[in-house]
Amino acid sequence: MVARDSATVRTGDSTLRRFDGLMPGEPQERARLRARPDFPWIARQAAINISDSYRGNLLLTRLLNDRGRFVLSLLILDMHFEKPGSPGLTTGRLKAEAISLDVCSPGRVGAILAAFRVFGMIAPAPDSDGRRRRLVVTEKLMSIHRERWRTMLNTLALVVPEEGERGLRHLDDPVFLAAFVRALLEPLRVGWRPAFDIPAIGQFAERDGGLLIALALFGIGLTGQPMSISQLARSFRISRSHVVGIVQDAAAAGLVRRVEEQGSRGPGVLPQPALIDALEQFVAMALVRQMVAVRAGLAAIDAP
Repeated sequence: MVARDSATVRTGDSTLRRFDGLMPGEPQERARLRARPDFPWIARQAAINISDSYRGNLLLTRLLNDRGRFVLSLLILDMHFEKPGSPGLTTGRLKAEAISLDVCSPGRVGAILAAFRVFGMIAPAPDSDGRRRRLVVTEKLMSIHRERWRTMLNTLALVVPEEGERGLRHLDDPVFLAAFVRALLEPLRVGWRPAFDIPAIGQFAERDGGLLIALALFGIGLTGQPMSISQLARSFRISRSHVVGIVQDAAAAGLVRRVEEQGSRGPGVLPQPALIDALEQFVAMALVRQMVAVRAGLAAIDAP
């Protein structure tokens, strides 16, 4: 269970009531990972693998590339995995939960569901209640998530071998996945957001393709070779002007540095120490959350 101690965060003229959303012992687990001498390398490899999985993949780059769409996809999976007899996945339920969690607007939920249906990632399903238009997740969407989870669990296996390896072995088990997804969602459902713990992430996570850009820049951090604006735009199927806006805001916050002389490639971008530290924190957080979710999935399998 996540901690439900609340705190108040002020943003401009508004006040946001939130929960810290931390699992018992989570800060210590994150600190333990970051204390490893090899963790900077592990975190960078995770970032490279995640960003590489999105490059050239239209479905990932357009449908699962910001916090809102990512959380919405977990909500879709959670409803899909509900036990027989439960309401299951419907447009109305998804809109209601997205609004309650401040994930996105009802209109955006409808647009994302429509795109998922066009790409064959969800489909209508028969339901005994003729008034309910139930939807189910197709194997196409499940395989996309499995590949993403496989990337993280392969990294987790480097630092927590038992959970990482056992999680990898159970990615086709619906009982495991139902509990795994629910555990990943639980902190979000009590009001926690990654930017509460790592404010620099907020510069990127709410922007279309922003977190992918941050991960890509983090991945090249030690090489000293800048990435061009055009390269980032092509890699993640977003407009050059949109990348420029993200980079300008990040530069103003001291997270990246513009490199104007890039020869024929145009201006480039390099991560600054503040971004490198934020992304190391982010990977540590993600790995701990994956570990907790694996344990929840294994407990579900072992339950009588």
